[in-house]
Amino acid sequence: SVSSESSVNRVFQIFSLLLLSARLHAEVMMPAIFGDHMVLQQGTTLPVWGSAAPGERVSVSYADRHGETVADATGRWRVTLRPIPYSTGAGIMLINGSNRIEFRDVIIGDVWICAGEGNMAFPLSEATGGKQAAALTDRGLRCFTSTSRASSRPDAKGSGHWVVCDPETAPSFPAVGFFFARDLRASRQIPVGMINCSTADPAPIFSWMSPHASQGIAGMRGKPRTPPGAHFNGMIAPILPYAITGVIWYQGESDEGKGAIPYRILLPRLIRDWREKWKQGPYPFFIVSQAGFGAEEGPAVEPMFSDDGTHRRALPWLREGVASVTTLPFTGIAIATDLGLPDDRYPPDKLDLGRRLALLARHRVYGEEIPDSGPLFQSMKIEGNKVRVTFKSQGGG
Repeated sequence: SVSSESSVNRVFQIFSLLLLSARLHAEVMMPAIFGDHMVLQQGTTLPVWGSAAPGERVSVSYADRHGETVADATGRWRVTLRPIPYSTGAGIMLINGSNRIEFRDVIIGDVWICAGEGNMAFPLSEATGGKQAAALTDRGLRCFTSTSRASSRPDAKGSGHWVVCDPETAPSFPAVGFFFARDLRASRQIPVGMINCSTADPAPIFSWMSPHASQGIAGMRGKPRTPPGAHFNGMIAPILPYAITGVIWYQGESDEGKGAIPYRILLPRLIRDWREKWKQGPYPFFIVSQAGFGAEEGPAVEPMFSDDGTHRRALPWLREGVASVTTLPFTGIAIATDLGLPDDRYPPDKLDLGRRLALLARHRVYGEEIPDSGPLFQSMKIEGNKVRVTFKSQGGG
């Protein structure tokens, strides 16, 4: 009798677990990029997506916008809300299916991706003036920090969460992104959301390209430590196609040396790749050119090879690769050569870099009539024993 009762209980438990598993499988699920305190992009269509049971009806509502759809045979669904103009105040996004999801304190503003490796991941708490800057609360400045890592396959959900800027959260914000966003807040008076897709780990440029775009790069570079597409899979794929204003990019430490010359091919390819994946057209893409770095007694133009035949950092070639992107529309460069330190690959002055990136955005995105760059090389001509160099000058200089 005891044995029989035990068997019945075991069957009941198994049945209950199966019912629970089926219910959980049917529930509407959302990628991590959607959450409390998020910033939605103003003035453009808003994709909202997730997973559910195949054939499940899902509805999405925010403010006076509403959309419905049915999950496909694989359980994926997507709703596109009509553009929402900027307005003050926060709201609630509701997602209804077999279950109900509420995202609270959702605001409308401009969303910028802050992507790259060590210099973009550099925290505000370690930047010059960062501790003082982090001491203030600003509910109109918010950050989503991706906690995902490199992956061999595209990650559909990702991990991370949105936080409001306050003395507790701000110290871990990317310093370049924080100062960039703070300047935009001061000049535009609108909320700014940062999506922090950066890593302190080595992350060569081919790891940020989609698997399709990075095909063949391994052969170009030999056998890389970080697989092509790994950071795209882990950090970019989970946020696609979240509506954004643009991207600020600070990367290249892992491409010094052998990777410097291919950079002029790979960076434009990455920009075209991301823009194609987002399907928002040629959104703004602003890049930091590598900061000054190297021995004080070293040559102004570092040769590719040392006297013993080993590769040097080849930073001039890397910076030239960055300059090659200006052939693409809506790109810009923040020069950092004068902001580096001789023996520090990660200089702490991120304030000036954030401001220079913000100048590009304020002029080229928001239409302010301000100089947004220093002189940029245009051409050179040899005249006897002289060289005449012509620059694209800014601000009448």
